[in-house]
Amino acid sequence: MRRIEEIGSVLESQNYSINNIIIEVLKKFKLKSLCHQSGFIKDSGFSVTEIIMLLLMLPVMALKNVHQLYKSEYGKKVEMQKDTLYRLKNNERHPWRRLLYAVAKMFRKLTNPENKPVGKVTAFIADDTTDTRVGYKAENISKVFDHVLRKTVYGFKILTLAFFDGVNSIPIDFTIHAEKKLDRKKAKEQYRKEVNPKSCGGKRRKETRTSKIKQTVAMIKRAVKNGFVADYVLCDAWFTSKDFIKNIRAIKNGAMHLIAGIRNDKRHYGYNEQMLNAKQIIELLKKTDVHRCRKWNVRYMDAVVDYGGVGKVKLIICRYPGQKKWRVFITTNVALSFVEMMEIYGIRWTIEVLFRESKQYLQLGTCQSQDFDAQIASTTITFMLYTLFSYLKRVGSYETMGELFRLTQQDICEKNLAERLWMLFEELLAFIIDVIASHGAMDITMLKQSEEYRYVKEIFASSFLFEQMASLDKSA
Repeated sequence: MRRIEEIGSVLESQNYSINNIIIEVLKKFKLKSLCHQSGFIKDSGFSVTEIIMLLLMLPVMALKNVHQLYKSEYGKKVEMQKDTLYRLKNNERHPWRRLLYAVAKMFRKLTNPENKPVGKVTAFIADDTTDTRVGYKAENISKVFDHVLRKTVYGFKILTLAFFDGVNSIPIDFTIHAEKKLDRKKAKEQYRKEVNPKSCGGKRRKETRTSKIKQTVAMIKRAVKNGFVADYVLCDAWFTSKDFIKNIRAIKNGAMHLIAGIRNDKRHYGYNEQMLNAKQIIELLKKTDVHRCRKWNVRYMDAVVDYGGVGKVKLIICRYPGQKKWRVFITTNVALSFVEMMEIYGIRWTIEVLFRESKQYLQLGTCQSQDFDAQIASTTITFMLYTLFSYLKRVGSYETMGELFRLTQQDICEKNLAERLWMLFEELLAFIIDVIASHGAMDITMLKQSEEYRYVKEIFASSFLFEQMASLDKSA
């Protein structure tokens, strides 16, 4: 009987609800206010906040999409129809970019309210990742080259700008790009949607066929307008054209420096009163200026050169043990040493972690809709959720995003308070049934096999999470 008596104290201490950490952090971020400030307008029925909140919860509930939600036990408790969620995702008027920036600003406000430096450097990191698909009928799908699979596949390229504040890298902006066009027959079979070119969705469709280098510069300028300023811009060799470097240095009158890989190609630099390419400079430096960094067991060379139209830059050339080719890096901050430059450039790896964790835990690239607006919405939701988990990781004692995600998912899906309370309630109910049956007052031993019994259990098991979601919408 001791476990039966425990019901009262559990209900009293928990106030009939699960203390879910995602719900709590959504309250801290004031999601309802952020949606309103960003320009999301309620059409009818449920509020935008309720719908977005439910979409945010899907990965945490181990559900891949809206369809799975309505096939699960949670779907039996959701009052809104699935078309409500689809309408929100497919609406080209919704300003998803503004909402992602609003979440990023709130992250900065909560983690660093005084806006003081929290690390040695801050950085913008630009990179893209492949969003692979099976078919080609979704809007704006094209052939893209996947560097991991080393082959061409159907899909998108998600170009992402992350901001490193000295501790965390969070996604603050992105564009979705097409690459190689489909043949005419397949292109005709693709989904098409008429949208206002001046709408949010119309503008983002224009981005799909523009240069990723051009869009990276545009995103950095947009980030600066939104109050994000960094010491460095970090990217790989694919981005590093002369015009790109000039455009980065022109932002805020040269406030940001660039550190990037650069191709060992035919472009020429002024060195020792000669115009030489990187291979020729390497051959000259190999004779006298090869150094060894004991910290990383790497051999390196460096040279300050004149890059026409850009000015003085430093080339840093290094080779790790076992490698045959020298890798070339460029920085516009000629005062950096090799170790300083490599330590800062190492921050670029955090965006690779962002992509990996977003795909592994938060379902980046799993949206099955053919509507391009839904792709934008889905990617934004993933990046918002990544920012929320980054906040939890920062203020908590979690070593990895994976550990935090598993604990959160387990809290909701595997053994939450609702399930524990149900076991206690079931024991109590079984006890009552046994007592009544033993006295012969009435035959209710078949109650457990009845539809009514299963219905009550489903309501009991699923009600806690969604009651809390409703309370969040009221309190945000």
